Amino acid sequence: MATTGTGAVPVHRTEMSTRDMDGFADLLSQRYVEHRASFRCAAPAQVDAGVRAATAGPLEAAVVRHRGFDCRTLVSPPDEFIAWVALHGTGTLATARERVHFTRGGVLLDPIDLQFAAILLDCAFALVRVPWQVVSELAEEHAGLPAASLRFESMAPVSGAARALWSQTVGFVCRQLIGSGITEVSALVAQEMARLAAAALLETFPNTMMTAAHNESPGQVAPAAVRRAAAFMDSHAGQPVTVTDVAAVAGTTARALQYAFRRHYDTTPTGYLRRVRLERAHRQLQAADPVTGATVAEIARRWGWANPAHFATAYRERYGMPPSHTLRG
Repeated sequence: MATTGTGAVPVHRTEMSTRDMDGFADLLSQRYVEHRASFRCAAPAQVDAGVRAATAGPLEAAVVRHRGFDCRTLVSPPDEFIAWVALHGTGTLATARERVHFTRGGVLLDPIDLQFAAILLDCAFALVRVPWQVVSELAEEHAGLPAASLRFESMAPVSGAARALWSQTVGFVCRQLIGSGITEVSALVAQEMARLAAAALLETFPNTMMTAAHNESPGQVAPAAVRRAAAFMDSHAGQPVTVTDVAAVAGTTARALQYAFRRHYDTTPTGYLRRVRLERAHRQLQAADPVTGATVAEIARRWGWANPAHFATAYRERYGMPPSHTLRG
């Protein structure tokens, strides 16, 4: 059995609270995206501006408060994906091609390729920030869409179900990074949380992956290259490898490897890797002694599942019983 990766990713936290609206705007410009803001405030003593944020590897979760004042700002296009849930207040985001009003519970994506204007009226948000590279790699992995062809076409979700998906994802990531108090996570869990957020972005907001052609074959991959890719994933299952890493070992492209794995294994490379990790977790559950303090959640995290409920669902589908039953023997 391959051993799990020992690398740990520190969780870095930032927290600040202020009544200085201009200073707060400067902080947001430095931390997130450049903007020019003006304010209106009837009661300066009631201003509550602040950020509570945590980062783990490429992923950031934050709660941002613009409470007790109104803000009007012109925002430069961000270079990473920032999508959020409105926790309080109302407002409007507008670009040259779109205007979206939001209230509490609203979900929006800052447009990554356009300058936009924002009106924020006594607002607070929970947000997740995901790098372009993580999202574009996942789009290529799932749909064979080159990074240069990935575009997001609206700030608003495609449906109510999509809005709920993003709200749930933001809530989960914020609980894991901000609310849990943890000081580090495994590199594997950090990678999987970033991929979880990227997948939710791609499912929530209209983008070219949703309409990309999935039928055109990228060409043949030799069976030996497919076996080489599978062997690499078998021996590196405890490490945060990507499909790009695996394709490089196999000597092919990520897109071609996708098609080859569907033909040979009836799954994607990511699906294959998840099967391997689930099998390793299953073996460790069988060998673990709960008397010594071993838990399902600990073993699940060791193999990349930050959410024990998601692990339990995958485990039950594969083995026909809850993981806790295996742990108890």
